[in-house]
Amino acid sequence: MKKIPAFDVGDVDITDKQQRYKGFFTIKQLKLRHALFEGGQSDLFDRELCVRNDAVGILLYDPRLQQFALVEQIRIGALDRDESPWMLEVVAGMIDKDGESKQTVAIREVKEEANLEVQAVEPMLEYFVSPGGSTEKFSLFLGRVELTNVSGGVYGLKEEHEDIKLHVLPVSDVKALLAAGNINNAMTIIALQWFFLNKRDIDKRWC
Repeated sequence: MKKIPAFDVGDVDITDKQQRYKGFFTIKQLKLRHALFEGGQSDLFDRELCVRNDAVGILLYDPRLQQFALVEQIRIGALDRDESPWMLEVVAGMIDKDGESKQTVAIREVKEEANLEVQAVEPMLEYFVSPGGSTEKFSLFLGRVELTNVSGGVYGLKEEHEDIKLHVLPVSDVKALLAAGNINNAMTIIALQWFFLNKRDIDKRWC
């Protein structure tokens, strides 16, 4: 089978890299050229790069009750859109401590955002969030939780300006929301699609 992709990072020549902004995110400006599919190299060009820590997300599932725990919070990236900027999501957070594993971050975020204890964790997949201009890579997990007598609540860290509402919903309701386009953020769409592709095997292992 033909190798895809044919190039790697060694086929990119970065001639200059400057930091232009540092705040919640870091913005760098790169001057670069790269190998071309038809041979030779591209012209030198500029690109801005948003430098972000990698992040994790975890879909919380009670296989016995056939329920999900999802969270709702405001997302400023959607403020200029017609849709509500409050989004229904999987629990998620950035990896911002040296030496901390992705799974550890996911479990800690569950406690902070949903006040739940994770009983088991399985990795789903990893993907680049927006590789056209961001360094962020996202790791998704499936977490088994006990949702008996759990109806919701409001959680999050006030020092991080978090105001997060917990929703406990039947799997069938969430599938209907997904099909109707009412779940509109990538990490949650990807996590749920992975789940529904693998649900039969998950329930065999966890029920």
